[in-house]
Amino acid sequence: MKIDYNNIGIGIVTISSVLNLDTQLSIAKITLILPLVTHNECLNYLARSTTQVTSIEKLIAEKTNYFSNINLRYYDSLSLTFSSLQYLIEMGYIEIKDGIIYKIKTLEYNSKMGKRAKKIFQAANNIVSLLSANEDKLYLNLRIQL
Repeated sequence: MKIDYNNIGIGIVTISSVLNLDTQLSIAKITLILPLVTHNECLNYLARSTTQVTSIEKLIAEKTNYFSNINLRYYDSLSLTFSSLQYLIEMGYIEIKDGIIYKIKTLEYNSKMGKRAKKIFQAANNIVSLLSANEDKLYLNLRIQL
């Protein structure tokens, strides 16, 4: 039996962990977060304390196999991303203005959230580094077909 860890709780934790470090992000960049953490090997790599991601190009070159199905993961995670955003808005954690998502309240890590949430919080620094690039550059390098 395969367990699906990619639910609204993980979506909320993932988006919040990144917004804790980068308090405003475009919707286009937010939609790229979940496809990174829904791939277990990619999440494990980004969560390592020894991993220092400097650019999306370098990560793709070094870990090509992590991105072989990123386009599929992107589209599979869109509804989860938007459901998570809706929940975060309704609970007063974020707001959206002119296509930019702003953090209002911080969602802190709690050990009761589980091991996967801990990895996500640990990976947040590297995810923020990846998302610092221009949106067009990110979508082009990840080969997301719009």
